[in-house]
Amino acid sequence: MNQNNRHTIAIPKYNAGSNIPLRRTLSRQSSNSSITSTKPRLSSDPAHRWKQKYEESEEKRKALLTEKEKALRSLNDLEKKHLNLQVKHEHLETELFEKNEEFTKLSTASKNLYKEYETLKNQYETETGAMARALKDATQWYKENKQLKRKTLLLADKDTVDEGVDAGEAAHDADIENLNKTIKQLSTEVAELQTELDSVRQNEFQTLELNAKLSEDLDLVRRENMSLQKNLDELRTEHNQLLRVSQMMTKEMEEMREMKECQRNEIKDLRKEAGEQKKERNILAHQSNLLLQGLSEESGTDSLMLLQEIENLKRTIEDERTKYEEELNSLQERLEDQENNSHIEILEERLKLVEAELQEAIARAEAAEQNLRAPPPPPPPPPPPPLIPMDKPPVVPLRRRKSRATVEDIAITIGVQETAAEKKPPAPGVNEDIINAIKEGKFTLRKRRKDNNNEPKEKDKETPKAVSELLNILGSLRRAPKKRQSQLIADAQQ
Repeated sequence: MNQNNRHTIAIPKYNAGSNIPLRRTLSRQSSNSSITSTKPRLSSDPAHRWKQKYEESEEKRKALLTEKEKALRSLNDLEKKHLNLQVKHEHLETELFEKNEEFTKLSTASKNLYKEYETLKNQYETETGAMARALKDATQWYKENKQLKRKTLLLADKDTVDEGVDAGEAAHDADIENLNKTIKQLSTEVAELQTELDSVRQNEFQTLELNAKLSEDLDLVRRENMSLQKNLDELRTEHNQLLRVSQMMTKEMEEMREMKECQRNEIKDLRKEAGEQKKERNILAHQSNLLLQGLSEESGTDSLMLLQEIENLKRTIEDERTKYEEELNSLQERLEDQENNSHIEILEERLKLVEAELQEAIARAEAAEQNLRAPPPPPPPPPPPPLIPMDKPPVVPLRRRKSRATVEDIAITIGVQETAAEKKPPAPGVNEDIINAIKEGKFTLRKRRKDNNNEPKEKDKETPKAVSELLNILGSLRRAPKKRQSQLIADAQQ
C-alpha cells in the first residue's frame, strides 16, 4: 500500500486554472491515508508477530527434542559398542600375553636347539674331515702294506714272515684305535670352539652395530650441544643486554623519582606561596575596600577596630582554609602514592574527619556571618544639629555617595549577603537634620558596651560590634524621605 501511495504521489496532477503540480496536497493525502491504513495493522501486528515467534519457537523446540532423542539413541548404541570393544580388547590382551609367554619359551628353546645344531654340525664337519684324512692314510698304509708283503715273501720263509706280520698288524690296529679316540676328542673340541667362535662373531657384529648407532647418537648429541651452546651464548648476550638496559632503566627511574620529588617540593612551596599571596591579596582587598569607604575622623577608632576584627576573622578563615587545603592535598598525594597499600582505608577515614572539620569550620563561619548580619539595638539619638536653610537640596559629597557601594563591597568580601528585606526602598520619616549631620561628619558612632554577661569570648570575636553599628547607620539612612530615595539608589549603583 505504501509503495502504491508513493507512486501516486510521484504522478503530477494539475489544477484546472494552473499548470503547477499539486505535490504537497497529494503528499498530505497520502500521509493521512497511510496513517489511517496502518492504524489497524499496528494494533494487530504485534500479536501476530508474537504468535509467529511462539509457533517458530515451538517448532524449534520439537525439532530439538527429536534431535535429542536421536542423539540419546546413538549415544546408547555407541556405549554398547564401546563395552563390547572393551571386552574384546581385554580378551585380546589376555591372548596376547599368553602368546608372548609361548613366544618367549619357543624362542629360548629355538636358541638352545640352534646352539646344539651348530655344535653337532661342527662336530660332523670335523668328523667327516677326520674320516676322509683317515681313509687317505688307510689307503696309503694299505698300499704300503701290500708292497711290504710282496717284499717279505721274497726275502724270508712263510712262518717267520707270518708271525712278524701278525704282530705288526696288531700294533697297527692299536695305534688306529688310539688315533680314532684322539680324533673324536679333537672333533668335539673343535665343534665347541667353532660354536663359541660363531657366538663371538655374532656378538662382535652386534657390538659393531651398537657402536655405529652410538657413534651416530654421539654425532647428533654433539650437534645438539653445539646448537645449545650457540643458543646459550646468544641468551647470555641478551641477558647482559637486558641487565644493561635494566640498569639504565633503574637509573632513569631513580632520576625521574628525584625529579618528581623535586617537582613535588617545588609545587608544595609554590602552593604555600600562592596561599600566602592569596591571603595577603584578600586582606589587602578588604583593607582597600574598607579604606575607600571613607569613614569620618571621629569614628576612626571604631573603624580601626572594625578593620582589625575583619582582618583577624579573614586571616583565621584563610589560615584554616589553607591548612585544610594543604591537608587535603597531602592526603591526596599520599593516596596517589599508596593506591595499592593497606593504609588507604585509614587515610580515607582521616580525610573524612578533615572534611567534617572543614564543614564545621564552614558552619562556624556561616554562623559568624549570620551573627554579623543580625543588627544590634539602635543607638541613642544624637544631639540635634543646627538647622540648614532649605532653599536648595543638600548636595551629597562624592565620598559619601559611594558609601552604599562600599558597604556592599564589604559585605561581599566578608561573605555577608543582604536579605531581600534589606533591598527594599527606604521608608521616609527621618529628619533631614540627622542626614546632614552624618554628611558633615558631626555624627559619632556609639561606643561598644562592655558585656557583663558570662558569654564566651569566641562569640565576641565572631560578631563584631562595628559591623552591627554600620548596619544600624544603613538602617537609619533607609528611613530617608522619598525625594532622596532615587538619588541614593543611583549613587549606590554607580
